[in-house]
Formats: sequence, C-alpha cells, structure tokens
Amino acid sequence: MDIDLAAVKSYCRIDGDTEDELLLTLMEAAKDYLDGAGVPEPEADNPMYALAVKAMVLEFFDHRGQTESAQLSAIPGMSNLIVQLKLRAEAERIVGDGG
Repeated sequence: MDIDLAAVKSYCRIDGDTEDELLLTLMEAAKDYLDGAGVPEPEADNPMYALAVKAMVLEFFDHRGQTESAQLSAIPGMSNLIVQLKLRAEAERIVGDGG
C-alpha cells in the first residue's frame, strides 16, 4: 500500500519540504511498528491502515523532542485500530491459505 508523503503532510498540517526526510523516516517507523504489532502492510488501499500510519507519524513528529518522559502519549483509538487491522490481516491470511 502506498501512503504518499503529501497525504501525511496534509494530515499533520505541515507545509514546505524541510521536514520531508524526517517524515519519510517516521512513516517507515510507523509501518514497522504496525508490522511488529501483527499488522502487515496491506497490498491494496486500506483507509484504516493509512489512518494508523498518519496518526503515528503525527504523534512521533509532535513529540520527537520530548525529554520529560520516555513514554509515548496515547493516541486515542489507536489500540482499537491496531486490533481491527490485526484481525482483518489474520482473516485474509486464513482465507488465502484456503482455511
């Protein structure tokens, strides 16, 4: 699934291109996080997956210099979103295996 930088910048309300390299890195980190949580990147467009990546990028971007706490703040609804994506990915895997 291709989530383009312009869509992420729009979601994060970021103008210009000075943060593009950082945003691309954060996009990859968000996808990697989701994969580690059992949510592989879908091949087809998936609005829930795109939303999860964009929300994580915004969270990472907004709190990149935070030194007060090593913990990420909670993104409202993110846990539920990850569970839904995980269940759908598992169902697709089962169907794809002929199960």
